[in-house]
Amino acid sequence: MKNILKKSPVVLALFLLLLGCFYLFSKLFGYTFVSAYGLVLNIFSAAIIITLTVFGIIYRNEKTKLSAILSALLPLIAIFFIVSKDVASNDGGTYTHIIFIIIHTCVTLICSLMVLFACGKGIAVKIVLGIIYIILFIPIFFVLLIMLFMWDFGQETVVKSAMSPNAVYLAEIVDSDQGALGGNTTVNVTQQGCDINLLIGQLKKDPKTIYVGRWGEFETMALRWETDEILYINGVRYIIP
Repeated sequence: MKNILKKSPVVLALFLLLLGCFYLFSKLFGYTFVSAYGLVLNIFSAAIIITLTVFGIIYRNEKTKLSAILSALLPLIAIFFIVSKDVASNDGGTYTHIIFIIIHTCVTLICSLMVLFACGKGIAVKIVLGIIYIILFIPIFFVLLIMLFMWDFGQETVVKSAMSPNAVYLAEIVDSDQGALGGNTTVNVTQQGCDINLLIGQLKKDPKTIYVGRWGEFETMALRWETDEILYINGVRYIIP
């Protein structure tokens, strides 16, 4: 265990890289990760990041070429992890979840910089990389502020649904109300029986949007399945890809 902690910059980089790849590849295959433990899993993840950072600083004198390279790349890996997690997971939409997502993101970015300056080699390299990474962090913090102030902006409501004849697909009419900006009406189709159960959550199959219309259109819309691959929306035929 002590040997692992001595190599904590390497372990931290691999931890963030593997998680980022998990989120990215799940999205590429059309899945969104939904945690079964919500905030608990995020708190546990943040605790691991902080612990590895602390031990990386404690054992900073025991540097290797690999740890120096990964320490230099760690902020970039942290950005990859944060972006992948944001686009490929659903941590909940409550104000508490948004606050903790912001805290988790800040902890990850700050810890990555701390490891860079504690474990990297060459003061000039550290300063140059630090400036570059801080510039890259600015858009992320800007997005976090938008999330904080607009967390409850807009609302999506499923107003009607229809299952295909053999329960292969579920079609849903979704009303997206964006307040003063208006909104729209969409028809989403989700393949059934494709969710993957994991110990810590679920990989849920992403819906496909096959129709986008004006806001309020849902009030007069009708859905009818002809087969498991053919859906009629207001009498217009759509083939499910």
